[in-house]
Amino acid sequence: MNTKQCVSALLLATSFTFATAHAATYTDGEIMEIMKVANEAEIDAGDMAEDKAKNSEVKDFAKHMKEEHKKNKKEGKSVSKDAKIKMKSSAKSKELEKDAKNKLSGLKKMKDENFDKTYITQQIEMHQALLTELDSSLIPSAQDPKLKTFLEETKTHVQEHLTKAQEIQQKMGPANQTM
Repeated sequence: MNTKQCVSALLLATSFTFATAHAATYTDGEIMEIMKVANEAEIDAGDMAEDKAKNSEVKDFAKHMKEEHKKNKKEGKSVSKDAKIKMKSSAKSKELEKDAKNKLSGLKKMKDENFDKTYITQQIEMHQALLTELDSSLIPSAQDPKLKTFLEETKTHVQEHLTKAQEIQQKMGPANQTM
């Protein structure tokens, strides 16, 4: 397999990370840790995309993702503090962290247009998976009303991010996903 094929396989294998645990239940502390890990992964990917992307719309999207996810991470910390929720690591948060590192490693190897297309494809997959997880596990598991409100507001932003990434992908065409 060439680099594109390896990255495509990695993306496909990890894009369902959130979706595979749709029946899972989490404590409020585990939910906050999952959200923190997801935000940090988006910030790291945005940093890289801002540096490596060639397409100005992709660069702008990456910058927006960094800003939005930094803001969400800060809001999450505030909710945790106000509701006295202590973040707690879980198998899910550890899995997400590992998958994020793998995706970032794959992105580092991409160049030019392939980088741009792969980054946008990853964004679509990750935001869709997070929407699924918010609906199926995170929001239903949340016990604290402030946390539930935070997650519902976050869901609205995730949907907006997904829609924007899909619009960019339509203009660019999808990444080469042939195996």
